[in-house]
Amino acid sequence: MAKLAIITGSSGGIGKALVDSYCTDGYQVIGLDREISANSSPAYIAVDLDLLRFCKDLDYQVMKTHEIVSHLPSVICEFVLINNAAQQTVKSVQDISWIDWEASLAINSVAPFLLAQIFTEQLSSTQGHIINISSIHAHQTKPGFTCYAASKAALESITRSLALELSPLGVSVNAVAPAAVATAMLQAGFVNSPEKLQQLKSYHPSKSIGTPEQLATFVKSISDQRGGFLTGSVLEFNGGISGRLHDPD
Repeated sequence: MAKLAIITGSSGGIGKALVDSYCTDGYQVIGLDREISANSSPAYIAVDLDLLRFCKDLDYQVMKTHEIVSHLPSVICEFVLINNAAQQTVKSVQDISWIDWEASLAINSVAPFLLAQIFTEQLSSTQGHIINISSIHAHQTKPGFTCYAASKAALESITRSLALELSPLGVSVNAVAPAAVATAMLQAGFVNSPEKLQQLKSYHPSKSIGTPEQLATFVKSISDQRGGFLTGSVLEFNGGISGRLHDPD
């Protein structure tokens, strides 16, 4: 009997940390991403998947679902679905197009729902977990993040709705809302102004920002929960910054 984790956005900084965490704990991991990245673990299987197309093209959705299912172990004892992939559009209100909305809502909100729907039977039979990676932007945001914030707020609403319907079937459904996490993408944004990265760290009560490995450990601890009582929750991972009121100096 095998432990299985399906992880979207598996080639990004957080995705790779999640893959490593679950592979290390003896899971077979199926990573879904538009860009396939190498992993030395024999327990890792990569499947190229365009989530925007997955939401828009039924034939593509059916084809890719069959491909993913073909990699499932014959007998699964534990099943975790982690919806980690994200589209982050940063534009002013005046510059946002319908294309931006379509991509943000499809990848950040609709795709997690579809994958939960597709794998409900396997998740139910294993008393499995769905963990959606949300964002602090679902509650506290800033200019330029309208699409991202709205789509992550929708993901948290979907999390609660899925919990209402799937928890009676034995599936735990939760979301994690991180603040700043030190991915390569985030750090690249500060390469010419390292003092601003230090400023960002100091602004958090923890005096630090999270690492992908810390977030992966936290997510793993959620899927280690048994009994099903932890469901329908949005769990913060933000160094205490959600409690901080920023007033003008």
